[in-house]
Amino acid sequence: MLNIDLHSHSSFSDGTLPPELVVARAADRGCKVLALTDHDVLLGLEAGRKAAHEHGIHFINGVEVSVSWDGLTIHVVGLNVDPENAELQAGLALVRSGRMRRAELMAADLLRVGIADTLPGALAFAGNKDMVSRTHFARFLVESGRVKDMKTAFKKFLVKGKPGYVSHQWAPRSEE
Repeated sequence: MLNIDLHSHSSFSDGTLPPELVVARAADRGCKVLALTDHDVLLGLEAGRKAAHEHGIHFINGVEVSVSWDGLTIHVVGLNVDPENAELQAGLALVRSGRMRRAELMAADLLRVGIADTLPGALAFAGNKDMVSRTHFARFLVESGRVKDMKTAFKKFLVKGKPGYVSHQWAPRSEE
């Protein structure tokens, strides 16, 4: 059976490794086809493609787009995307535009329950500051000893109804 991964993230979104190391890890695990599908950003595709060529892996340009639809957030994985497409780039920039404001509100909410310095703490874990997310806040909460693991960070602080959760309106799903 062919070993394929069509959904991977690098440090350009909420992954922990740069694209070159994502590819190297995939190669070490016998992956033959890999798509890099960072959230709402295409910045890692060139480096990922180059590393995949060096490792003999078939590389697929991808992206995971956050979309609001009927009051829900859904994530759509796009494969074989054109990273040079101006319309795609503009759409992704729009999706990313609210992330820092959301992060500031999350930090303020966590400060209200006595947890200081969460924004700089989360940003320290974000390889791409424009892509700061709940995952980066969770990593900070674990690293600072406030919770034992990522699952607990989300459960205690970063889900709806908990301090630190701020809803976000992503790009609306088009009816076209």
